[in-house]
Amino acid sequence: MMRRLLLGLWSALLPASEREPLQERLDYDVPTLAASWALAGAQLSLIPVWALVGLAYAREVIGVQASTILATGRPPTFTEAMLASIVLGPLAFLVSPLGLLLEYVILTGVVRLAGLVASDRATGDPLLTLLAWLRRRAIAETRRRRRLRALGPWRPDRIVQVDTGLVVLSSRDKPDWNERITIEYRGVFYRLVRREDRAHDRWVDAAHVLRKQQPGELIRRLVTLDDTPVAASDRDTPRSTG
Repeated sequence: MMRRLLLGLWSALLPASEREPLQERLDYDVPTLAASWALAGAQLSLIPVWALVGLAYAREVIGVQASTILATGRPPTFTEAMLASIVLGPLAFLVSPLGLLLEYVILTGVVRLAGLVASDRATGDPLLTLLAWLRRRAIAETRRRRRLRALGPWRPDRIVQVDTGLVVLSSRDKPDWNERITIEYRGVFYRLVRREDRAHDRWVDAAHVLRKQQPGELIRRLVTLDDTPVAASDRDTPRSTG
């Protein structure tokens, strides 16, 4: 029971991109929505605490300010009196570490409650969401660098004709190529079948295996290749664009 409760609270704090994989890895249902409602209620219950702590903090700051003014041995000016009695104390609490922490928790609780009411879905904590986004960016950048090292320096595309269609060998991935686009080469239309890596000297080529498009298949987007095909054993002479 305690484990489910803790997992539910943790799941409620996570962004959807991290929450869904976590729930898929577990063998039982995580009470994310119930935990999110409880968490929002606990966060909003801190409003009286924030007010009481802020009042005590403001009084302390006002007392220090008043003591400083009295120590000057002269009557305070109107501006000094206003700062001491009204502005300085509350403002000092609002920007203090404790004040900022309580304000963050309360405001995120308001956002969490609004998300639950509007869509009945848990809203992740903003800081955890930012950290998760930075982590994904770092992982993606690491993978991109590793991939570029494997592909090696840029080389012209090579087009190889095979019995079933074409193989386009490239030194870079073509993420915009998918099974829905049509690729035209010398007046013949092709569709992507699969991607695979093929050895090329010290590196690898990103091989895009194409099949001939069947009659009647809809052309949604057209990519044109214009080059001279080569035998599979000839790696260096041809060039392609696309």
